[in-house]
Amino acid sequence: MVKTRYTPKRAANGKLNKNYWIILIKCIGWLFLGAAAGYLFFYFFSDFSVSAIDRYKFIQSIFGLRQYEEGMRYLTVILAIIIANTVSTTAYFVLGYFKTLIPLSIITGFFMTILLLAGAAVRQVSIPLEVIILFSIEAFYRCLALVTGEHLYKNKLEKKSVFIVSIAAIVLLLIGAAFYEIYQIFGYIF
Repeated sequence: MVKTRYTPKRAANGKLNKNYWIILIKCIGWLFLGAAAGYLFFYFFSDFSVSAIDRYKFIQSIFGLRQYEEGMRYLTVILAIIIANTVSTTAYFVLGYFKTLIPLSIITGFFMTILLLAGAAVRQVSIPLEVIILFSIEAFYRCLALVTGEHLYKNKLEKKSVFIVSIAAIVLLLIGAAFYEIYQIFGYIF
């Protein structure tokens, strides 16, 4: 067995890879890369993208989701939004713990961009700023969930305050985005 000597460079590099902010910056970078790839894919294959999304809408029903329809009750809509986003964000956290940050960031950026552009193409409207803001907030708190999961894997609760603040930020952003979406649908929050 060959022993390696301790070098300050190796120690600094290990600490750098455990830093929450570095992991977050990497995640956001990969998310933007995925979004750029999604934009290019939609640009070249817009008809295919729209028809594929329309064809596979049944996947939403597997998770108990359905699109908003006129006349749905307020409580039903808010619970559906909060439960669905909590489940997906928890899945992002778990997958982040299993070190899938790079592929999941790219996939998230890719599909969120295609969904956003396909929705605008189907309705033949430009994308409203409110929708872009909502998508950005949702992408960001999912990114935070991935980063928090990976940070927990690498640090094993050495820094409990980072973990607690991260979870609190995720919950606040998730609830804020849910009520922002409710405001967009109904025109009021309560």
